[in-house]
Amino acid sequence: MSRYTQMAGLSQRDASVLGRFGAFCALEGLGSPTSALRDSAAIEAFLAIGCSGLMPHSLGTYRSVLVRLGGCTCRSTNPFPGSRASRPYNSFEVAALWSMAQHQPSSLRIANAKVALATMVGAGLHPGELAELCGQDVQSRRGQCRIVVGGARPRTVRVRAPYGQELLGLAKREKGYLFRPGARVRSAKNLIGEVCAALVRDHDEVALSARRARSTFICAHLRARTPLHMLCAMAGIVEVESLLRYARHVEGAPGSKAALRAEARRS
Repeated sequence: MSRYTQMAGLSQRDASVLGRFGAFCALEGLGSPTSALRDSAAIEAFLAIGCSGLMPHSLGTYRSVLVRLGGCTCRSTNPFPGSRASRPYNSFEVAALWSMAQHQPSSLRIANAKVALATMVGAGLHPGELAELCGQDVQSRRGQCRIVVGGARPRTVRVRAPYGQELLGLAKREKGYLFRPGARVRSAKNLIGEVCAALVRDHDEVALSARRARSTFICAHLRARTPLHMLCAMAGIVEVESLLRYARHVEGAPGSKAALRAEARRS
């Protein structure tokens, strides 16, 4: 665990960005990262010099994290384009994924595949949230399945049909870690990737992807015209403008940040 995470209770991503910024400040003689965070010029120098090998959308994420942590109100004249949202699964692909999950060679693989689909396609969880999910976090309220999500984006998410009842049944049998309960290391990147790669499927069948699964959840709510403030709360999204990358996959959804803000005010 990063010393920044331990000291400030930061998320893993924020701690990683701050750690890299701190190393840059030390190398360039900019003083402590705490004071440098309040200097927009120091942040821009870090992005231009210390992160020259990163993709534009990663640079945008780094800037967003540092500006938020430092409370800097200066806006850059050199915005970085955000990454494009992965294409959501269509109904035929989701059906194929569910069929694949049900036909794995062991009960453990079947359970892992169903939990992954139900929580990522059905509730939009990030891989890290799935890795830490316990059976007791899955609850039934007024006949609906809900997930109590902890971590950096605490929230309660209603699981979309038809995944809720299946997830409740799996959670009743496993009160501890719900996804791959026997794994000792809960590293999300390795845990989710290894399980998805190990799923048995034909080479011409669609593969399970965490990015596409989350995109499917968000786009389904955009199509259903779920109020945007509710969708942001369920997806753990802070700014409604962040939905734009997903809205581009949905016909009739707001097509600009200004349109998203206007729709959010109306809803």
